[in-house]
Amino acid sequence: MNFFAKRVVNQQLNALDIRLGAKPKSVRRMIFIHDTDLDLTEAQYEDMCSFFSPKYYSIERVNFHENKKMLEGLPKPHLHPKSLDWRGRILAEDLKFSLAQEYDIAIHFVQDATLSLTSFSAQLKASFRIGPSCLDNRLNDLVLPARTDFGGFLNDLKTYFNKINANA
Repeated sequence: MNFFAKRVVNQQLNALDIRLGAKPKSVRRMIFIHDTDLDLTEAQYEDMCSFFSPKYYSIERVNFHENKKMLEGLPKPHLHPKSLDWRGRILAEDLKFSLAQEYDIAIHFVQDATLSLTSFSAQLKASFRIGPSCLDNRLNDLVLPARTDFGGFLNDLKTYFNKINANA
């Protein structure tokens, strides 16, 4: 059953091979995909948002978990393995809305890659993508070491993003 979905996701990943990441001069729209198993405080989240731009007007946060029941009570959109049908299409309307938007930057703070996460990330219209090494390397322009604590992830993010964005 997942055979068709895997094939579609592989085609989506192959389409990313020809994509060129562009460093954003300013961040107006950002999407943040967060694994709810990994701890993140609101202060850390706000620190990350203010690092990219105090002038952002829209940040979308997608909560991800491998178990759909663990997402109950969290604000939508929710991403979980059942978000993908057997043909490799995203099912939830709120996720489809997120995919239709254009983002200056996409940040992944996840521990494990699932088929639904890979598919969603491959379909995102983001100019620049940042994520851990546990994801497929085609998904991210800036690949960071995989970490389970957001403080360390944020320090790596600031360090490496400042190095590549030094002339901006």
